[in-house]
Amino acid sequence: MSDYNHQEIANAVYSLKSQGLSNQEIITEAEQIFDLSQQQYIIDVLEESDFGSKIIRPTKSYDHNYLFELIYQAVISGTSAEEIIDVCWAELNLEDLAFSKLALEYILTNRYISKYERDAFIVDLYQQYQKSKSYQSLIKTAESTKNIYLKQLVYKTAELVAKKTGEVPSLVVAQNAVNTNNPDYDNIAIAENFNSQVGDNLVETLNDFGITCSYLDTKTGPTFKRIKIKLGKGVSFKKVQGLGSDLVQQLGEQLGFDNPPMISVIPGAVVFDIPRCDRQIANFADYVDLTNEIDINRIVIPGGVDVDGKYIEISLCDSNVYHTLGGGMTGGGKSQFEKAMVLYLALRYPPSLVKLALSDVKLVSLTCFNGLPHLIAPVAEDAANTLQIFNYLVAEQELRYQEFKRVGVENIKEYNQMFPNFPMPRIVSVTDECFDLLSDSTYKDSIETALMKLLAKAGAAGINIFLFTQRPDKDVIKPLIRSNCAGKIAFMVSRPEDSGIILGNPDDNRAASLLGGGDMLYKSPKSVMRLQGLYLGSKANFQEYLNRAMDADNYADYWDSGLDFSSFATENQNVISDRNRNLRTKLNQSVINSLTANNQSDEFSFHIILDDLTKSQITSLYRRGYELHQIVQEVFNFSRADGRKYKRILV
Repeated sequence: MSDYNHQEIANAVYSLKSQGLSNQEIITEAEQIFDLSQQQYIIDVLEESDFGSKIIRPTKSYDHNYLFELIYQAVISGTSAEEIIDVCWAELNLEDLAFSKLALEYILTNRYISKYERDAFIVDLYQQYQKSKSYQSLIKTAESTKNIYLKQLVYKTAELVAKKTGEVPSLVVAQNAVNTNNPDYDNIAIAENFNSQVGDNLVETLNDFGITCSYLDTKTGPTFKRIKIKLGKGVSFKKVQGLGSDLVQQLGEQLGFDNPPMISVIPGAVVFDIPRCDRQIANFADYVDLTNEIDINRIVIPGGVDVDGKYIEISLCDSNVYHTLGGGMTGGGKSQFEKAMVLYLALRYPPSLVKLALSDVKLVSLTCFNGLPHLIAPVAEDAANTLQIFNYLVAEQELRYQEFKRVGVENIKEYNQMFPNFPMPRIVSVTDECFDLLSDSTYKDSIETALMKLLAKAGAAGINIFLFTQRPDKDVIKPLIRSNCAGKIAFMVSRPEDSGIILGNPDDNRAASLLGGGDMLYKSPKSVMRLQGLYLGSKANFQEYLNRAMDADNYADYWDSGLDFSSFATENQNVISDRNRNLRTKLNQSVINSLTANNQSDEFSFHIILDDLTKSQITSLYRRGYELHQIVQEVFNFSRADGRKYKRILV
C-alpha cells in the first residue's frame, strides 16, 4: 500500500467521484485496499472535495431572457420563492444568481394577479378576519404581502373594515402603490437586460423575413413594451406593416403574447408595441391630483398613462382640439373613460368653473351622475331630452358670443383673462352612444342640425363636445361631424374599418390591435398617443368619490347667461335665436304703434308680457352691471337714439 503516494490516491478519488460514486462507496472500497492512515487521507480528500464543490460556483452562463421566462413560469405554476432561490443557488454562477434574485423580486412585486388567485386570496383574507375580527390583522397581512395589487387590496379592505366598525385606521392606503413611472422598476438591470434581448429577438425574426433592420431601444408602459427599430435603407414600412400575425406565430410563445403587436411609424423609426404578460393597472387614485391650484385657463381631463409611465392630461382649452369623437366595442374601456372624465371634472372644479351636460340613452354609463351640482340639466335618457340639451347649448353659445362682442373679446380665454374674478364657466357635454341619437327616426335631423352648430362655433365659447359610440357607422355619423371633432379617442374595435372611421383615416387600423380594458389611442392634430386609461376601482371607491363630488360648492361668482333650461324642457323649439326674433318682431310692432299714437310726445310707453326666458336674460344682464338702456337694446333690439326717454316698462 505504501507504493501509492498522496497525489496518486487523491487523483483516484477524484476519478471515482467523476464517475458518480458516492463518498460511502469510495470509503467502502478503500477499506479493502488501503491501510488506516491512507483511509483517513481518503476521507479528508472527500471532505475537501465536498467543501470545494459547495464554495465554487458553477461557471456555465444562461441567457437572461431565458432565465426571466423560467422564473416567471415557475412563479405562476406555484413554485415558492424559497424553492426557486434554492435551485438558482445550486445551479447558477454569481452573475446569473444576482440577476435571478432581481427577476424574482420584480415578478413577485409587479405580476398582475389572475382572477382565480385574487378570489382565493380574498377567501383566505376573509377567513383570517373571521378569526381576529380586527382590521389590525389585515394591516399586518398587507405589510407582509409582496405583490402590489394584493397589498393594495388588503389595505383597502382594512380601511373599509375600520370604517364599518368605527375604528380609526392607523394606516392610510398608499396612494402611489402602483406607478410604472417609478425609476426603481425601469432602471434596474433586469429590465434593461430583458428589454434588450426582446429587441434582439425581434430584429432576428424580421431578418428571417428578409427585412434589414437594427434595434434602437425599448420602453415599458403599463400595457405593452414599445420596441423601436430602424429599418434598413430602401426598406418600406409597408413590408413590416402586415406582419402582426406572423410575429405572434414566431415570437408569441417565447414572449408571452397572443395578440398581434401594433406597428406604427414615428420620426426616424418603426415601433412595435408588444403586449406585456404582466400587464399593470393604472389606478385613478395613483395619478390624478385634486389638490393643485386651479388655473381657469387650463381646464383638463385625465387621459391616461403613456409608454414612459407618464400621466397624460387632455386640455379642454386647446384651440386645436375643442371637440372629440370616441368609440370602441364593449370591454374596450369607453365607459370607464367617460366616468373618469366626468368624475374628475366634478371633483377638481367647482360648478362656477365647469358645468356638465350629459346624455346616456343606454342608461349605463352616466346616469349615476344625476344630482351633481355641475349639471345644467338632469342626465338625458332619450333622444328628445338630448335634443333639448343641445338646443340649450346652441342658445348658450349665441348669448356668449353676444357677451364677447359687448366687451370686445373673441373667445372664453380672453374673456376670463379680462374678468378673472367673474369667469365664464366652461361647459362639457358628454354624449354616450351618439349612434342611437343620430339614427333616431324622429329626432336625428334636429339633433344633427344642433350638433353641427355647436361643433362649428361652441369651442371658442367654452363649450366642449364629446361624442362616444360603440358603432362608428360612417353613414350615420356624417363626415362633417367627424371632421369637426379634431380629437379622436379609439378603444378596442372588432373591425379594422371601425378604427379608420374613429381615427379619421380609412387606412389607420391600429385600434384593431388594442388590448381592451382601457388600452386606447388619443389622436390630436399634432400626434397620436397610445395610453392606458385610468381605472376607477371598486364600486365602493367610485361611490366615495361620487359622494364627494355631490357636495361640491361654488367658491366664486361667475358669469351667467340667464338661460333657464326648464324653458327648453317644456318647449321643444330649435334655437333661442328664433324665439328672440319672434319676440322682437312683436315688440317692435308695439313700439311703432305706440310712437304713432304719441308722435307729439317726447316719451313712449307700452305694455308687454315677458316669458321666463326673457326675464332670466334681463336679470342676468342687470346683475352684470348693464344700464337700463343697454338692457333694452340687448333684449328688445331698440334704443333711445331718437332723443326720446323711457317712461316705464310694465312687466
